[in-house]
Amino acid sequence: MQLATRPDGHLAKRLRVAPAIPLLALVLTACSPGGDAAPPNVLLVVLDTTRADVLSSYGNAKPTTPHVDRLAAEGTRFTRVFSTAFWTLPAHASLLTGRYPSGVGATSETNRLPDGALTLAERLRESGWRTGAFVSNAWLSAERGFSQGFETFEETWRAGSAGDFQLDKRGVTSASAWMTDRVAASEPFFVLLNLNTAHLPYSPDPLVLVELTPEPRPLHRIAHLRRVKGMWSHLGGTERLDAADYSMLRELYEAEVAMIDELVGELIDLLERLHILDDTLVIVTSDHGENIGEHGMIDHLLSMYDTTLHVPLVIRHPAAFEAGRIDDGIASLIDVFPTVLDVVGLAPLYADGPGRSLVGKDRGPHDFVIAENDRPVNGIELMHSLFPEFDTTPLERRVRTLRTERYKLIWYSDGEVVLFDLENDPGDERNLASERPALREELLAELSTWMDAHPSDEESVPLKGRDPESTEQLRALGYIE
Repeated sequence: MQLATRPDGHLAKRLRVAPAIPLLALVLTACSPGGDAAPPNVLLVVLDTTRADVLSSYGNAKPTTPHVDRLAAEGTRFTRVFSTAFWTLPAHASLLTGRYPSGVGATSETNRLPDGALTLAERLRESGWRTGAFVSNAWLSAERGFSQGFETFEETWRAGSAGDFQLDKRGVTSASAWMTDRVAASEPFFVLLNLNTAHLPYSPDPLVLVELTPEPRPLHRIAHLRRVKGMWSHLGGTERLDAADYSMLRELYEAEVAMIDELVGELIDLLERLHILDDTLVIVTSDHGENIGEHGMIDHLLSMYDTTLHVPLVIRHPAAFEAGRIDDGIASLIDVFPTVLDVVGLAPLYADGPGRSLVGKDRGPHDFVIAENDRPVNGIELMHSLFPEFDTTPLERRVRTLRTERYKLIWYSDGEVVLFDLENDPGDERNLASERPALREELLAELSTWMDAHPSDEESVPLKGRDPESTEQLRALGYIE
């Protein structure tokens, strides 16, 4: 397939060689009638692998996320936001480009963000913002193309074991020091912070676990569940889990999310100490969710259910987002890119882009949003290695999901179609494809039109990285063998 091109032709190249200060002066003027207001900073915090319903502000009865809840009370909470994919690389590609994975060419068959993509970091850097990224997930590596546009790019995952809370702590410490330096120099900044603690294996601080869920639990089983690192052994039948195991996994998961929330609190405190909280566009979201026993699944791979696609999105910026507002309109991760440009005063990048700004009470919601995945070539190779007798035929297909306000249609390239009525079946449990043929065909036609505009013809190759440290981290997270 052709990679997404820069719609402004040579504009991006001109911006790279033109001085940034005149552009920044134009932004300053746009941000204030008097022309004397500083452009807002942008802090994008991605709580990797965090499904919406684990947050207390999204319905969890446990106080898992008081700091994110505070941001929601002081900003806008979006209740129906969906990822574009069920795993890290394509979802982050959408966040940073405002494009669907197939549109930008970042899929499970390419395993990277192409060099031809124009990222939010590039757009802001060319317009005068300083840019820094601090990432704890090895999929977001420079080798995978995610350093594009970031003058500072710290791969915090290199400092320890995959999913270790200390890596996220290190990232927050580094990002805090970097932001402090930018404020001292009066430089507007854009920071991407990826926090990966909630990813399998779940191994939270025991004190946090007990504080959230004080009930006793069998220590030997908890010790085992802390070592479960992915779905593949579960899929292959060697990791057998029951309802009690799923319940304990949920408790471990909630505790890890609570630990990440403490880091969000540290960031809020920093912005307050620097007196820039109200001058910073703060966005907290996730790249995808997680299955914890739902549909007999764990982890997030191969799942187009809402457990893995429904993600939180909280945005705080007093000038653009009303405090305490709840937005129930359907939205997607592709909307973050145009929202940032709208708030900071930069023109939309794509005249026909799929994303829409979330600013304003009267924004027009999408008629539908899309999630997608191409052939999971890494998983197929891994299953061949771990379980030679396992039939990988059901994995050898692409999948596209079209979600409207009420319905979800899942299409597989081998011809299978699944249809859910989410109003009456919020758990994605009853397939209505055969019962509602007219609706199925209507939604299939809509999806077909979309797919014609977003072809996916990348070469299918398993991950072959040149960076052994990155490969080892992905193995520790359960993606490869």
